[in-house]
Amino acid sequence: MLDITLSGGTVVTPSGARVMDVHITDGVIAAVTLPGAEGFEAVQNIDTTGMIVVPGGVESHAHIGGPRQPERSGAEPVSKAAIFGGTTTVLDFATQVPGHDLLHAVDEAAERWKGQGYTDYAYHPIFGHRASETDINQIPELVQSGIPSFKIFTTSIRPPSPQMEDRQTDFGRLGSIMEQVASNGAILMVHSEDDEMVHYNYERAEAEGNYEWWHMNEVHSRESEDVSFRRVTRLAELKSCPIYFVHVSAIEGIQEVARARKSGMPVYGETLHNYASFSAANYREENGMKYHTYPSLKDEADGQALWQALVDGTLSTVATDLVATTWEEKIRFKTVADVTGGHNGIETRVGIAYTEGVENRGMSLEQFVNITSANPSRIFGMYPQKGAIAPGSDADIAIIDPSIKRKLTADDLHMNDYSIWEGFDIAGWPITTILRGKVVVDNGQLLGSPGDGQFLKRAISSDITSRPV
Repeated sequence: MLDITLSGGTVVTPSGARVMDVHITDGVIAAVTLPGAEGFEAVQNIDTTGMIVVPGGVESHAHIGGPRQPERSGAEPVSKAAIFGGTTTVLDFATQVPGHDLLHAVDEAAERWKGQGYTDYAYHPIFGHRASETDINQIPELVQSGIPSFKIFTTSIRPPSPQMEDRQTDFGRLGSIMEQVASNGAILMVHSEDDEMVHYNYERAEAEGNYEWWHMNEVHSRESEDVSFRRVTRLAELKSCPIYFVHVSAIEGIQEVARARKSGMPVYGETLHNYASFSAANYREENGMKYHTYPSLKDEADGQALWQALVDGTLSTVATDLVATTWEEKIRFKTVADVTGGHNGIETRVGIAYTEGVENRGMSLEQFVNITSANPSRIFGMYPQKGAIAPGSDADIAIIDPSIKRKLTADDLHMNDYSIWEGFDIAGWPITTILRGKVVVDNGQLLGSPGDGQFLKRAISSDITSRPV
């Protein structure tokens, strides 16, 4: 006897989308069959007629907080919002802090997730400023323990202040990190901006009286993204290192990702659904700093280009760069030097991608699954355990109701006290979420519990690290 059968929905599998039944037992997908196939009896039958049945979303870029970030919400509320939005796996960060190594960072991440996750989870260690050779040489041990993805910043992002720790990695150390990443079958995530250009832009903005937050795109500029992406891909080419550019924000970034991939390099690009849906013009609104995530929003043309790059596959994933802040914290600061970054959109990512991609731009359901779950699963070493509706895969499933067509309200969302998505027109939305065979959200009602989530050990395929899959 099976545990659950989902019957009659349009199911998106690795081989395509069609009306199928999905059969689940012991937390995994037992079979995917034509509707009404005989020999499949289940304890629970869920009618998904008229629905879109997709793999649970995989959020590849979320900062849920830690001991040095008390204003951030933590695993319990972030992962709860995630499952309401159809996301079943969250990749957090393990951030190195001064005086400690990467192993300490991983221990901190494990402690904050222990017994708190509604979703499955994993982490990417982030190198601190001026990482030592000892830190860099911990990469092989971490990869062996199932943590094969790492992150660096090419800029300190903001002028020196107590608010933000400098995590810039210089290009000398970056070369050493790339060598270890490449030789151990890992992948390197890069927040890529030109540090000298960014800080010159801060100085110029202050001198010219353009220090209000709405000048952010002039400080964290498209030129900085352009120059830095090219510099990083050149070093990656020399070191044979696979690269994942986080939060691509401009046409120039898209173009460099496309160029590198066309040349055969294992380069992957991510954008954020808020980057693709809003523009620097929104900064000019009252309290327009609420839209800000570093580096910055660009022009409307960049947003359109980002959606197109997701549709055509130039960019591989859509993420959030989640930092969960309160409204008070988000509007507290007013200048380009101190505005709080981050985006509390982990719940809206899947639904907005469906609305803007599938409904508004004709994205195929297969490509929708790629950008929201399958590609991050492949790139970060979880596929086909995650990101696929196929026999043997974890039964992580989101059920989308395409008939929902209205504006989002604050009551629809489950984290923090504000959202930039309130009032946004949606066409289709996740209503039911299943994690490893357990219905954790049923037609908008929470059934899951903190502690449902499990840590995921990962190993990245050599296909991903050797060529632009």
